Amino acid sequence: MNPHIYVHEVMYTVPGKEEAYMASVLSIRDDPGRADRQTHGALGQFRSVDTSGPWPGVINIWEEDWDALAADLAAQFHAAHRDVALEQWWNRNVHLRTGGYDRVLVPAPYSPTKRELSDRGFTGEVFLHEIIHLPLDEPDRYLDQFEQRLLPGLARHGLELIGAFRVAMRPRQVLTIVGAPKWANLAALLAATPKDPDLHAFVEYRADVAEHVDELVLIPARHDPFATGRPVLA
Repeated sequence: MNPHIYVHEVMYTVPGKEEAYMASVLSIRDDPGRADRQTHGALGQFRSVDTSGPWPGVINIWEEDWDALAADLAAQFHAAHRDVALEQWWNRNVHLRTGGYDRVLVPAPYSPTKRELSDRGFTGEVFLHEIIHLPLDEPDRYLDQFEQRLLPGLARHGLELIGAFRVAMRPRQVLTIVGAPKWANLAALLAATPKDPDLHAFVEYRADVAEHVDELVLIPARHDPFATGRPVLA
């Protein structure tokens, strides 16, 4: 059971500044001078591949809990709890980004924590990120079907589950991320889908229930443990 929640940032960056933005936002999260701020660090930092959707873009996913999220929001929006360092960071880095939005993710019970992913030592060249828009009564069932039908097929092709989530305050949406060690693994998965019973059954189910799917192909930040293989600090 995953006890955390996650902040999912979809950021639009200045062309060529994706890596600089990701390193900058990591620095404010990990600033030792802000030890009073509660945070559990990055589950992953990624940039979008331009052939798959909006570019340039950055996806940051931060592992937190509800108390940490409440403190973050109070520091952003409540004058009595102003985070001056965060305000200064925003002003210093306005040249790196053009906009974006945040969402709060609630993990499925089987969705791995940052520590569990670190312990597995998974590294990947490419990641598949999907936001699925569903009928109101379907998200929990979708996540169950994702686990039962899709994950076995993904594992046979060497892909790893990075996260499976409901989207808080957006009751029609779920978000899933899977990682491939090499681009060839992703290509093999796509080629095998029509012939693999598990994969084909899930694709048919998704076609029946999904109202819309936003799909992005991502690559990890150069400093991210998914790219470097370095252990993630607690």
